[in-house]
Amino acid sequence: MDSDITVVIATIPPRAKLLRKALASVCVQTLQPVAITVEYDHHHTGAAATKNRGLARVTSEFSAFLDDDDAMLPEHLAKLSTAQKATAADVVYSMPLIPQLPGGIDPNGMHGAPFDADELRRRSYIQTTSLVRTRLAQDVGGFQIPQHGGDYDDHGLWLAILDAGGTFHHVPEQTFLWENWGVGTPGVPGNTSGRADRW
Repeated sequence: MDSDITVVIATIPPRAKLLRKALASVCVQTLQPVAITVEYDHHHTGAAATKNRGLARVTSEFSAFLDDDDAMLPEHLAKLSTAQKATAADVVYSMPLIPQLPGGIDPNGMHGAPFDADELRRRSYIQTTSLVRTRLAQDVGGFQIPQHGGDYDDHGLWLAILDAGGTFHHVPEQTFLWENWGVGTPGVPGNTSGRADRW
């Protein structure tokens, strides 16, 4: 099976060791991407702006985002791509394996639940590590803080896609490793997921 997927990773120079682990997880995918884009934040513009610069460089039909402190399990791209082909969804997302939590399961109450647009409008529950139709993500402005308020730039992207009529599909499997190891603060290493003001 051929892919038309570019993996996009945003990072900063001090996190080279984390980046190597993330890249290694992409290299062992059973479905290989056509490209990997690594975008560095050399000028402290924040995670959202850095991801969006990476997104702007993508020419493949789909983008698969990965935070530099996370890792894809070997069949992540294959499972999301297979689901996308079967459903024609614009966003396909799965469940994380979280080593820091008992059982490795995300406790947000949405583990394995079908996509719920109303719940997405209420709160952020879809991870950055998803498969997204590139042009649509670019057209809605990429990663952004939600207009109604909130801290998570991936939530802003999902809401913008939802408002644009985009469709979502959930793969109820754990296909990536989410290192949920602290909220962090600006300038202090922490969980990169979602927030534009911290790494």
